[in-house]
Amino acid sequence: MAMKSLLTLFTVLTVSLSSWSQQAELDKGMGYYNKRAEGAIELVAKAGNIDKAIGHFRTAVSNEATKKDAAVMLMKCYYYKGTFVETEKDKRLAVYNLSKALGEKMMAAYPRSAAVVYWHASNMGKWGETSGILKAAKEGLADLMKEWCEKVIELDASYKDGAGDRMLGIVHFKTPYIPFILSWPDNDDALLHLEKALKYNDKDFIANVYYAQALKS
Repeated sequence: MAMKSLLTLFTVLTVSLSSWSQQAELDKGMGYYNKRAEGAIELVAKAGNIDKAIGHFRTAVSNEATKKDAAVMLMKCYYYKGTFVETEKDKRLAVYNLSKALGEKMMAAYPRSAAVVYWHASNMGKWGETSGILKAAKEGLADLMKEWCEKVIELDASYKDGAGDRMLGIVHFKTPYIPFILSWPDNDDALLHLEKALKYNDKDFIANVYYAQALKS
């Protein structure tokens, strides 16, 4: 009986130490992520801190206790690295491909997480821009982007100050109307969703820029 109790205690301690270790990895990753812009020159950032953050989040994503939070942060890191660190197309695409693979797994594991859906959609938008129109079209990316944005709004319309509506407004504005193929893009819908996003944060620079452009269209 005493031996059984000791084994139970040992198991509990092992699990607790493992969880603590993974939480520590998550915290370390956050520390480096928060310093990601150190040493940046205009809109080009250095790779050091974001690469260290990626390393810690990759470790933390392997543990169930920290998997979802680490995955979201890892997708944020990929977005940042692809947008502000890598200046060559092939390297940017390699980063977005990593996020594409991760996002697809996390969407299957956490389909009700607004954060997971939003950051997967954000990176896939970048993936599409970098891959080119033809490749994005073959994957049906426009329809998927619309679907994901609507999902974020359904799950949590207030996430990141109306980020779902902001992105959906931009998708409507930027996606070309093609009869019988892409019949849903609509400038009025773009204005509607951008207005909803601006109700959460009327100082949102990106939402204001696209709202102004949609008004002129």
